Amino acid sequence: RMCSETKESLDTRPVILVTGFLEVDGAYGEGGGQILRTAVSFSIIQGRPVHINRIRAGREVPGVRPQHAAVLRILRDISGGILEGGNVGSTEVFFTPERVESRALKMDLGTAASITLVLQAVVPAISLSGATFEAELIGGTDVPWSPTADYFEMVVVPALKRLGIEVEFEVRRRGYYPRGGGRVRVVIHSPSSLKSIDISERKSPPSVGVQSRCGKLPRHVAERQATSAVSRLKREGIEAGNVEVTTEESSSPGSSLLLSARDSTCVMGSDAIGARGRPAEQVGEHAAVEFIEAYGSGSTVDS
Repeated sequence: RMCSETKESLDTRPVILVTGFLEVDGAYGEGGGQILRTAVSFSIIQGRPVHINRIRAGREVPGVRPQHAAVLRILRDISGGILEGGNVGSTEVFFTPERVESRALKMDLGTAASITLVLQAVVPAISLSGATFEAELIGGTDVPWSPTADYFEMVVVPALKRLGIEVEFEVRRRGYYPRGGGRVRVVIHSPSSLKSIDISERKSPPSVGVQSRCGKLPRHVAERQATSAVSRLKREGIEAGNVEVTTEESSSPGSSLLLSARDSTCVMGSDAIGARGRPAEQVGEHAAVEFIEAYGSGSTVDS
């Protein structure tokens, strides 16, 4: 049943082959939802069945959570695949992909499940398949432990475009923790070919943009976030060229902040979200400190 491997190699590698399925240890490395999403996305790209076991085994609540189940359902539906064990609480998943077809769908991910983490798995699977995918996704747009919607729009989408992957992304309603309810429209086009890019060296200091948002909160919350971030950048000799402050429609109160820089050789950003009891000034400071670390290093991308 198992290819011949030494115990030592099994301890240091997450992948082995079991009865036609590529076996992935879901507790490997960081051991969260990332390895689950990536494994199933690559399964679709390569057309190869995958079995992920010990899913989130080291977490306080192990197994598939509602946001992971939503990702699995979307990837199953867009590929016409067969999914076993994708229910909430499951610690193993068997997934067999079929052919990806162009389609449109609407899906509610439930509460504040992260829309951007769903797209992190869906974009590669679709864009390398030759299909087109259009969706309205309902869930969290700016929630803990995931990139904000602005980061996806201002950093990820431009980076993908340089590779030849066109993604249309529109936030129609913000979704903050805990209620979520955010709405995003996304269209993913498969390129006729992929392009290589050179981001090995930054040619010149790129301009810095600031987007500060809040929903169901006074506008001064977003203004204070932006002011704090801009002030911190200025103390490091970094000027913000464009500052955008908006109040957003949302079901839950919340806020977010993005600092980003893009030019022909650089694409980077740093985001932060507000929380109950966290002053707006701290949100701005947090985003600025992380941005300064990447920007000041001369890097062309953020971590």
